[in-house]
Amino acid sequence: MEYGVKALRTIAVGDRDLYFYEELILRVQAGSFDEAYKKASEYLKDTVLSYTNVNDQTVKTEKIELIDCFLACDASGDIQEVYSSFFQNRTGLTEDVYYRALTSPCDEAEMYPLRNQEFC
Repeated sequence: MEYGVKALRTIAVGDRDLYFYEELILRVQAGSFDEAYKKASEYLKDTVLSYTNVNDQTVKTEKIELIDCFLACDASGDIQEVYSSFFQNRTGLTEDVYYRALTSPCDEAEMYPLRNQEFC
């Protein structure tokens, strides 16, 4: 069977003064939810980041958390919903600020500290 596993990776830059959060959804072939979680966990352990960026700072994975697992079913038609998640604002932020935080990915300039020195 095919499962989707959602994970969140926390990435620290420099002396932990800058953090990035990467949301991942992995497609996993497994016989059960438990096996899917295990395979996803092993895969993510093998993809832990640790490198020097273009500013000569260390970029490294700080934490990986498995958030959810779902069975990916075959769909008929042109569209298949592969993931759905609901959120509720429990942060104390206003609804507008919270919504912008959920819907505002990093732009190119903000991503600059993640650039690997070896590949630039």
